[in-house]
Amino acid sequence: MRINLDIIGLFSEGLYKSPHKAVEELVTNAYDADAKSVHVLLPESSEHAAAVASHLWVIDDGHGMDADEFHQLWRVADSKKGAVTSRNRKPIGQFGIGKLAAYVLAWRLRHISLRDGKYLITTMDFRRVVGRQSDDSDPVVVTLRELEEGEAKETLAEIERRDAAAWSLLFGPSSEPNWTVAALGHFKDLYSKLHAGRLRWVLRTGLPLHSNFKIYVDGMRLESSKEQIPVIRSFNFSREIAGIGEISGTASVHTKQLTHGKSEEVGRSNGYFVRVRRRVINLYDGLFGTEQPNYAAWSRFSLLVDADGLQQYLLSSREGVRETDAVRSFRDYLVEQFNRCRQAFDEWNRGQNDDLDLAALLDTNLNSHIAEPLISHVREVLRTKRESFYVDAPTDVSFTDDDVQKYDDAIRKRPVARIVFCEEGRHAAAIRYEPVDRRLCVNNDHPFIDKITRGHKGRFAAELFATSELVLEGQLRDRQIEVAVVASLLADRDRGLRIVAGETPTTAAEVLRRLDAAESHTLALERAVGEVFRALGFEYERRGGSAPGPDGSLWARLGRIGAVVADYRLVYDAKTTGEPRVPAARIDLASLEEVRERENATYAFFVARGYAAQESQEGAINRRVGTGAGEKITLLTLSHLRRLIEVHFQYGVTLVELEGLFKKCRTPVQVDAWMEQLQSDRKAGPEVPVAEILAALEREREDELAVPNIVAARAMRPDWRQFEPERLRMRLKAVEQVVGRQWMEVEDNGNVIMRHTAREILAQFERSAGVLMPDTSGKR
Repeated sequence: MRINLDIIGLFSEGLYKSPHKAVEELVTNAYDADAKSVHVLLPESSEHAAAVASHLWVIDDGHGMDADEFHQLWRVADSKKGAVTSRNRKPIGQFGIGKLAAYVLAWRLRHISLRDGKYLITTMDFRRVVGRQSDDSDPVVVTLRELEEGEAKETLAEIERRDAAAWSLLFGPSSEPNWTVAALGHFKDLYSKLHAGRLRWVLRTGLPLHSNFKIYVDGMRLESSKEQIPVIRSFNFSREIAGIGEISGTASVHTKQLTHGKSEEVGRSNGYFVRVRRRVINLYDGLFGTEQPNYAAWSRFSLLVDADGLQQYLLSSREGVRETDAVRSFRDYLVEQFNRCRQAFDEWNRGQNDDLDLAALLDTNLNSHIAEPLISHVREVLRTKRESFYVDAPTDVSFTDDDVQKYDDAIRKRPVARIVFCEEGRHAAAIRYEPVDRRLCVNNDHPFIDKITRGHKGRFAAELFATSELVLEGQLRDRQIEVAVVASLLADRDRGLRIVAGETPTTAAEVLRRLDAAESHTLALERAVGEVFRALGFEYERRGGSAPGPDGSLWARLGRIGAVVADYRLVYDAKTTGEPRVPAARIDLASLEEVRERENATYAFFVARGYAAQESQEGAINRRVGTGAGEKITLLTLSHLRRLIEVHFQYGVTLVELEGLFKKCRTPVQVDAWMEQLQSDRKAGPEVPVAEILAALEREREDELAVPNIVAARAMRPDWRQFEPERLRMRLKAVEQVVGRQWMEVEDNGNVIMRHTAREILAQFERSAGVLMPDTSGKR
């Protein structure tokens, strides 16, 4: 076969981003081969004596392969599967690309098959074609060999040792006349993300399980039954959908959440499960392209629908469908069924919650509707030592399971031991919960709290508000909403509360103000630095506290640039002292370098108000950075961060450009020069035409079938091609950060969601940017 490894790599890695889905493809081949049973054996753990040579095996008793079918196996995008198999199954595969699933997991793929009394074997080692191009004259040879029975047994000996039932299928007294074995070896990094529990869920949920098709994983048969949770209402439905045909299924809503327990680790039990030819095509997308509905009802809702007519609209990955009028009508019908269940849930829930009273939040006999989510959330914070938006994580205390259980019991009896009013700062959250002593701190400095408690009036209302906010965060996490999503939601809510209280800052103003307020407070500085880099486009993970490690971790998610993954990571240490400049003795380069290596970060930096003798190259700290432990460490000052933010909001700075800062600069003098050059280049170079771009994107909004996209718009305008796509995206991202997401939102893929007209967005930007960064040049 003639093969281009780059094409296969991009194709297969784009289709199979999950190791579990890649294994599922091998099992799907068994189903399409009319197998009665399939055995999956995962590689043994490293503790096992024979694990070094262990493989991932997929063994089935299907019709096997002869020489012609082995040739067909390696024809990419050419499938000859019939409409119906001999067991009256509609084949799941239709694109002829399933064999590429193996490439994302392992370098080596071997097939051994028994057909018409012949044992045939092929071995493909993808490393043999590394660097080959599509115009190479010589094809890659995959040798097809015939084995004697003894040779076949020797090749498959690992199966005999590990699974007697699978071995009996191959060579036992009542062995099958035809079978196929696929073996994967020499695993890639993606395999490390494969977990047995999640694989079982993928196979059990995604593939047909019935009397004539059984799946075993490491000797354990998978059952299709689910945990029985009391049902509020369940009903069957059927409908003829134009362009799809007859669909039918069952929808139900339950008294308890289907997202509880280990569902987040293993797989979902709620949402839409859409089956085509008895295989679920949306295992990971419970919404199936619909908008996120009410969380309380959604977490208890499950719908299983058979829609074989969707087969014609499947994408090549078989994990999604093409957008058509028929598919949109199908989605609308699914939403109708959810709304029927939601109405039933709302009626049931009203009856359950009649006894809830906000004033009872502080009562010792706490309703389980409030207690359980709160207990679960606090337990998660204690065990992971990762703070949430409202709950502190005590990093200087270790918790055993017994300790956590004691806190569970204490919170169940009385979640809030006492409420205190304290001064946390104007930019801190409205409340803070300390789980060790169950103390709830209400921040008097927060504009919303200040508004309702001014003159010591309304303190009881503030106490109720604070406690209900704590419960709210627990309930959001109890619905299995990601920590980052909850934090973002509560941050938006916090901004809304500030606006209600009369404070209307933009996101950009918040960043600069927090930086100014943080100069002399270590924890505030750590977080303000993180917010600066988040505004610049980085992903920010809070660290700090008394636990060892960096004060923060930052990710630049760039994806692939050409054939190279361009992502990079930063860790940093924020330094504050009572003096305007940090002495060289306070800067421990070796310690930060050790953290950088341990965290697998690309670069590291210190940030402080200033450094002793920073202007002199002969200064102690400047002599040390750039050599030895300081080779990948940069010294930044707060003035550098302010200047960087101003340039970004005025002109736009890309993550690729920012990598140049950390790659080239070590001392504050070098950083000054880099900043000067960046600003000079921006002023001298062509200005991104923000007004024209917004106007063009506004015109694209007229197309109801597409979302305006900056990359697509650039492709249509030759005069915009002087700017890199990322430069344009980050320029608009800076506009978003000045005006706020209530005006517009720029996504990582270049999609731009405009919630106001271009003229209105520009007017708001000019108002806000003029306050933040007066610019006499008139350029924005």
